[in-house]
Amino acid sequence: MIQRSLLLLVGLWLFAIPKIFSQVGFSLPVLNEVSPGSIVTLPVKVFNFDSITGAQFVIQWDPQVLSLATTLGYNLPNMTYEDFGLGDAPEGLLRFAWESPSGTTGYSAPDGTTIFLLKFSVVGQNNQGTFLTFTEDAPQTIFEVTQATSQVDSSVFYTLNDCILNNGYVAVGFTLSTDWLSDRNTLPVTVSPNPFAISTTATFSLESRSEVHMVLTDAAGHPVFERKATFPAGQHGMEIASDRLKENGIYYLILRTATQSCIRPLVKF
Repeated sequence: MIQRSLLLLVGLWLFAIPKIFSQVGFSLPVLNEVSPGSIVTLPVKVFNFDSITGAQFVIQWDPQVLSLATTLGYNLPNMTYEDFGLGDAPEGLLRFAWESPSGTTGYSAPDGTTIFLLKFSVVGQNNQGTFLTFTEDAPQTIFEVTQATSQVDSSVFYTLNDCILNNGYVAVGFTLSTDWLSDRNTLPVTVSPNPFAISTTATFSLESRSEVHMVLTDAAGHPVFERKATFPAGQHGMEIASDRLKENGIYYLILRTATQSCIRPLVKF
């Protein structure tokens, strides 16, 4: 039962099917082959954004890869520059808090609406990358979305675990793919067992002798382990022991060669 619940959690993050689950959702894109020193603009989009009276959360990234230039493209009623807390932006944290002016009725937006834009300078170098993660930093900014109901003066409150959150990624000088079946530049990788309690093995196939760079990150995108090794052509495996991961939960495995890459979610329980 525990394994089944954890697999469902990963499935929601990967596929995010709002028409079935109907949770409020937020998403950021994946940008590949970004050039060092360039400027990138990332839209924050919503779905199932119905009768929302307020929302607050934190977006987190690696400040060694991206530097926030500004927020722009405000697309919710009465949203202004003052709805963003920029004090921790140099550390890779942006706080956001908005309230609908329509009070108890809330505001609705079509699926895929961009509610605001994030403009970054790319300060990282080639082969660096960062997740952009929807999170919270209690007690300053607890993740919370409020939704008006049909009852007078009644609202539903959604927390971090109640919403569908499609986190973004910016890959500097390389392409990060999640589906090797449809992308020839994706490194074919399988991870088994997953979820796991003691250890798991990432199995991959190389067409030629290559240096493989493995990075394990936590759910916020912070690296917790890195390893580089050179392998000949053929099939290989890299074992991941649970003692490298301090807590139970979701992690991400990134494997890269000079020409291919792949990302896979891991669940330790």
